[in-house]
Amino acid sequence: MQQLLSNYRPFNTQRAVQVAKRNVEKEYSVVGTLEQPNVTLTVLEKYIPRYFNHAPYLHNLYKQSYHNHNRRYAIDPDVRAMVRRNFTREYDFYYFCKQRLYKQYLALQLEQIIV
Repeated sequence: MQQLLSNYRPFNTQRAVQVAKRNVEKEYSVVGTLEQPNVTLTVLEKYIPRYFNHAPYLHNLYKQSYHNHNRRYAIDPDVRAMVRRNFTREYDFYYFCKQRLYKQYLALQLEQIIV
């Protein structure tokens, strides 16, 4: 029981964020974002070609067919500020993953220049 409790990570703690970052580095070759689908799909295509071969091309080809399903809603500034205040560590984790994705993308761009 003690070991089970020691593995428990309370929500929004620095330790939980550090464990999550370590798990991303150790267990996942790519963690993408929805806000930059072409960057995510390009990295996925190069890192995991067996499953994501031609993914950026297919995404662009079919983008119009699912564009209508991605509606954005206006968020009240007070709600946005409250979320930023209460989810600071989650934002930290998100920006960590986003930065990691962009580093992978830039490495691929440099690789194309060098080759």
